[in-house]
Amino acid sequence: MNKLTKKDSAKILWILIFAILYIAVGAFSYRLYLRQAIHFEGPMGTYRADLGPHIEAGLTGDGYSLMEVLYRFLLVNLGLNEKAIAVVLAFLTVGCVPLAYKFMRNLNPDSDPRLIHLLGFASLFVFAIYMPFLNPQWQMGMQNGTNWHNDTYMAMRFFAMLVILFYFAHHETYRERFTAKDFILFTVLMTVTNMIKASFLLAFAPAMGLVLLYDCIRDRGKTILRQILFGLPVLLSVPILLIQMTLLFPSGGDGSSGSMIGMSFAYIVRLYAKHPLAAVLQSTAFPLLVFLRNRKLLGKDRVFTTCWLIWLFGFIQFFFFHEEGPRKDHCNLIWGYSFCMYLVFLLCFALFSKSLHETTEKIKRGAKGAGVLTAAGELPRTEVLYHAAGIILFFAHLISGIAYFSLALQGASIRVPLP
Repeated sequence: MNKLTKKDSAKILWILIFAILYIAVGAFSYRLYLRQAIHFEGPMGTYRADLGPHIEAGLTGDGYSLMEVLYRFLLVNLGLNEKAIAVVLAFLTVGCVPLAYKFMRNLNPDSDPRLIHLLGFASLFVFAIYMPFLNPQWQMGMQNGTNWHNDTYMAMRFFAMLVILFYFAHHETYRERFTAKDFILFTVLMTVTNMIKASFLLAFAPAMGLVLLYDCIRDRGKTILRQILFGLPVLLSVPILLIQMTLLFPSGGDGSSGSMIGMSFAYIVRLYAKHPLAAVLQSTAFPLLVFLRNRKLLGKDRVFTTCWLIWLFGFIQFFFFHEEGPRKDHCNLIWGYSFCMYLVFLLCFALFSKSLHETTEKIKRGAKGAGVLTAAGELPRTEVLYHAAGIILFFAHLISGIAYFSLALQGASIRVPLP
């Protein structure tokens, strides 16, 4: 029998590492969701989350989300228990890792795929940088791409990533080829995503609309039918939003009539954060750094521009609107922006790892004649500072996210520590 080469041994080792990571993240996610579903009493308190009320709404038929319909099907029609719900949610959580990998790999095909895969896992845990001397809260008043206490968001994020991957697979070719099969698949993905949580639509639709309008103007209207065909699946999913608004904001539901949406500036952030501006910076430090470094890509790179447009509309949705009535302080308009945060973190992970790879290759080439330290010393100071700051901020986000997840696993409230 031939001995394994070092390359084969390394490959097997990495397969084992990723297998362990998938199993560990899946197992811990399952444990968290199950305890949330049964209101388990943990060392830091009862596991309170939105999952319990969503299960109850599914059982009574009062829910608005497709997930609540699924919960009823699992518990009533199939006669299963909360373990089945925890399995589904754990699958949707861990399932974001390969989707994130695919997204980042498309943007950065030259970097080590193992690093990109690890970043896919890291994307589940990046969190607002915890700085208690500025804001004592981990979650309330912050903006995060992962919200362990909200099951419908976690499910929506999985399907929203499918939408994003589909969109970017066709955004440059739809004018030449967009088949009936593509149309049906896009419509199904948009509809399912909106049936779980329609807040994604409010950020994605206007961004896509602006891009399609730009394409139409650039083509002088010659491809307008193609723009309509590509955008129609989004429009076909809009009735889902209207139905959910009717269920969530019934006329007179708070003793009054009319809209249950009000306008303000950062109402929720100002309500829960001691220093609102710091909360915004704590939440977006890494992507803002990468954006500033790559700002010249705006208007030139379609993926970069579209992702930040989606983020912008999510930002507007969360920071300039709020709910009225009994749900006013519940932060429910954050979900669309939470996905936007997740998306720009993935975008910036890809861009930063690509830049880091290029810099490393540059040092390797220079080291052949002058040594590693000499080659590194010849790099522009701004390039060195950018990568150093990026690495520090990345680990600050990641460590904060892992620390918060460890608290959540012990039953900590989303309001821990109490203000």
